[in-house]
Amino acid sequence: DKNFMSKTEMEENIVSLLQIKKLSMFEQIKLYISNKWEKLYPLLFSSMICLLLYFFKDNEIIDKCYYKCFDKTFISALVTAESIVFGFLLTTMVTLMQLNNSAIKNLIDTNRFPELIQYNKTAVIYSFLSVILTCVFLLTLEIQIPYYNIFVAIWIFVMNMVIFLSYRFLNIFYSFLKR
Repeated sequence: DKNFMSKTEMEENIVSLLQIKKLSMFEQIKLYISNKWEKLYPLLFSSMICLLLYFFKDNEIIDKCYYKCFDKTFISALVTAESIVFGFLLTTMVTLMQLNNSAIKNLIDTNRFPELIQYNKTAVIYSFLSVILTCVFLLTLEIQIPYYNIFVAIWIFVMNMVIFLSYRFLNIFYSFLKR
């Protein structure tokens, strides 16, 4: 019956609970902070980069990048790169779902598999949003759009989120493949 665990599954759950309880208070706090950091660092770093760009917007180098480097060739290359990242993340997730090896069993045993799927889903959504925003940016290069600075800030934030979210997913994914 699907509603009841087998004896082996119950024993495995008990062993994992006992292993968790064996952690000292310091180790539990360290694990909690590590999990929170893992969840929040893409948002923190992306926000920090946007704030730094805003506060140093009068810097000559940032000013040149902000207004003079955005041409059709550069933006087209970004759309291509973002599309590749988007496709790679989707392919990685499909591949991950079809694997049935010890690394995946380890993810399932440690209850990290749903978390890994969620991390990938978030990275894919931001990657798709980034492709759309970059395409809009490419289409509006020739005209003055209202609230240009706000649009560019959102675009830069989303691009940074894609970088950090993709890194987070791939870092966890490859660390479990090594085990």
